[in-house]
Amino acid sequence: MQEMGDVTVMAPNTEKSAVGHAVTISDPIRIEPITRHGGFEGYAVNGTPADCVKIAVGSFLEVKPDIVVSGINAGANVGSNILYSGTVSAAAEGIMLGIPSIALSINTFKSDYYDLAKSVAQTMMKKVLHNGLPKGTLLNVNVPKCSASECSGYKITRQGGEYFLDKLEKREDPRGRQYFWMGGKIINNDKSDDQDGNALANNWISITPIQYKLTDNSFLDTLSDWGFE
Repeated sequence: MQEMGDVTVMAPNTEKSAVGHAVTISDPIRIEPITRHGGFEGYAVNGTPADCVKIAVGSFLEVKPDIVVSGINAGANVGSNILYSGTVSAAAEGIMLGIPSIALSINTFKSDYYDLAKSVAQTMMKKVLHNGLPKGTLLNVNVPKCSASECSGYKITRQGGEYFLDKLEKREDPRGRQYFWMGGKIINNDKSDDQDGNALANNWISITPIQYKLTDNSFLDTLSDWGFE
């Protein structure tokens, strides 16, 4: 991304999967410069993905950024699971601050396929910077686990109904104390071609426009008929 402009990297200093839009309000937030191989890399924050965007835009950067890119996240963020996603929530924080934002994830936890994701990130940045986004809308982009030659291309999708069916395993530690470990499996009963999870499974790069206005407008009139005084 650096060839496209000035880039500031700010990320949590520990794993923050599934923290959603959590923010830190009861502890100090610290920022530490990180260097690798003798060169500057970015800043590590002892907070959440949303914290990183808040701090970068609100306190750290001298100039408001043109775009927020959250990711590249290891693991897809599709279906109802986007509600858990720290990656999507960081992009949501960006649009709440009035900045065009992209959440970018790849459908693997291995680094073998990141060349495609890097190319997609550059393409998406160029498109958003050129065309803009509606106020309050972010783009949730998911990249398949494949090479560029195996990729089916780009597909505009809707958020599907895919979800994670939890299975809490009861265990016991060496001292006899009970604890639970979260497991489970992904369930997808929505077989339509235009939903994000299915597009991704068929090697499409999924692009889903997302708003964080959660009101069910179709139910407002019915709810009014319930007779609240």
